[in-house]
Amino acid sequence: MNRSTSVLVTATAALWAMAPAGFADAPEHAPAATLVPLRLDAAALKDAALSPRPPVPAHVLLSGASQPRSTVLFKSDSIVAVLFEEQPVKLALKAPGMPYDEFVHLLDGTLILTDADGKAHSFKAGDSLLIPKGFTGTWETGANFRELALVTRKDWDASRRAPE
Repeated sequence: MNRSTSVLVTATAALWAMAPAGFADAPEHAPAATLVPLRLDAAALKDAALSPRPPVPAHVLLSGASQPRSTVLFKSDSIVAVLFEEQPVKLALKAPGMPYDEFVHLLDGTLILTDADGKAHSFKAGDSLLIPKGFTGTWETGANFRELALVTRKDWDASRRAPE
């Protein structure tokens, strides 16, 4: 068996292992709950309602008045998708820094991340970026800042248990 065939056999076995019980014996029976894709339409996400969250701790806030809002759009065993919004603020990301690797897609506003060496990295609506776990520096949002963020479930849960 060559490598391509081996990969195909392994992938097929994994898919069958995930199939609902009885699937192979009775393909005409649909699973009890059908899984469907979650459309992450940027225009719709710009208008989605969010719930208030506690402001960032005072020792992190360098300027502005923190009034974060968010909603969890999706949570599975492996990933969390969060819609997040904040007023114009500048935050200090001190060691240990970002609590997790975070994929960000800016839906509105601007974000300036200044790294520990003082280099500013600017992002605007429509940009996507990855903020690595442990990133230190500053986080500065502009007016109308709204993002879609994706993080691993394990790191998300751990960050919710950590003291501020």
